[in-house]
Amino acid sequence: MKEVVILAQGAYPTHPYPLQLLHTAKILICTDGAVNLLQGREPDIIVGDMDSLSEELKIKFKSRLIKDTCTETNDLTKAVTYCYKQGIRDATILGATGLREDHTLGNISLLGTYAQLLNTVRMVTDHGIFYVFAATDEPLQTKSNHTKVSVPCTPGTPVSFFALNPAMKLRAKGVAYPVEDVVFDAWWKATLNTCTTDCLQLEFANGPLLVFLPFLPGGQAGAFGQCY
Repeated sequence: MKEVVILAQGAYPTHPYPLQLLHTAKILICTDGAVNLLQGREPDIIVGDMDSLSEELKIKFKSRLIKDTCTETNDLTKAVTYCYKQGIRDATILGATGLREDHTLGNISLLGTYAQLLNTVRMVTDHGIFYVFAATDEPLQTKSNHTKVSVPCTPGTPVSFFALNPAMKLRAKGVAYPVEDVVFDAWWKATLNTCTTDCLQLEFANGPLLVFLPFLPGGQAGAFGQCY
């Protein structure tokens, strides 16, 4: 499946799966700093303040530049906002981790904001996939106002859950260790669990909810979407 991919200026992908996503993307949106790293194809859109783009590349890609000089948001957020304004509601983010740890933590935490703008958004690294879920409308709400989502996985795969809101409540089916009584007052809570089925069934309140699934030893990645 071809996807809209956003490439940020973190560590350039080396794992086969994110590289495949990069080279087969239907639309490739790059932050301005990521263009200098891009290999094997050209960007379709370049978003940012353009302070990292050489004059040569500014001329070459003049028709593809979306300049945004706002100092309150980083270039990755500018790229996601561009997607939203263009009616794009599904995207995969690459190159958002690695290198500086402050950028990595900041970008991961921003997934909660991006989930409010897009229907589906995930962050793929060289080690695995971050899925993020925000509260949805009535069709997927339980009587207790929990949002229901599902994530494809493989039995035996490690899985970690993160709360961007310490008031989050989580129920999970398909994991080795129960999470219903977890108090999310620290990021390490509910990490390093194990999948026991091929589909995680999750219900949460007071999200957003982050789910991290590492790649299997053979490099296989989970599907983009929900399982039923």
